Amino acid sequence: MRIAAKIQYHGKSFSGSQYQAGVRTVQHELEKALSTYLRVPTKAGFSGRTDRGVHAAGQVVHFDVAEAELDLWRFCWALNGILPSDISITAVKVVDEKFHARFSARKREYVYRILNSPQRSALLKETHFFVYRPLDLELMKASATVLLGSHDFVGFRSTNADKTSSICDVSRAELLNLGEGRLEFWIAANHFVYNMVRIIVGTLVEIGLGKRAPESLAEALNAGDRSLAGPTAPSWGLTLNSVEYPEDYALFELDS
Repeated sequence: MRIAAKIQYHGKSFSGSQYQAGVRTVQHELEKALSTYLRVPTKAGFSGRTDRGVHAAGQVVHFDVAEAELDLWRFCWALNGILPSDISITAVKVVDEKFHARFSARKREYVYRILNSPQRSALLKETHFFVYRPLDLELMKASATVLLGSHDFVGFRSTNADKTSSICDVSRAELLNLGEGRLEFWIAANHFVYNMVRIIVGTLVEIGLGKRAPESLAEALNAGDRSLAGPTAPSWGLTLNSVEYPEDYALFELDS
């Protein structure tokens, strides 16, 4: 029986989501908890990779269990009792055997959080990128509109990334001002290249600070040249917010 689960994690103490030998990862902790509860070695597939320090509010994973029947509420509750405090499972659902957390996904949504304030925050330091100089939000918002639609984002991919397809169809690219210096940049697409969101944010911040021209984001996009984009923003401001699947799977209508 295949199970899909929605999980959250605070990325500070992890060297990323995917398993790496000798370091602490989300996958290692999750598989350890699953194997403890189910009493057999259990592997989990993730909807996508997040890097060291990146958080998740709606990461999706799948794994297989031998049991023909399972009390999902009790299963979820028990796993949260085994997992460390910086990971939690918020929903579980039995899915079709063909479901794959990564390959069945059709859209992912990220949010990048910025604190634009003269003074740093002790409470937000692990989830927000602190920028103390005032940002021109209108320039940043106007610049971000060029991201919408289908484009080649090779200019916003880290130079050491795998050379997979860099064509991404962006359906949302929106900068929100929540007040008191708290900003959120939301972006959703069918596909993301490595460090794409953080490089976009780094470019937008430099536009907002007046360090680069407003049209520089479009120039980097059109030229496909990483050197024309801004720096990579810190990992701790980024959160994988949600993963969208075809309606046939009807995932997570109710939290378990």
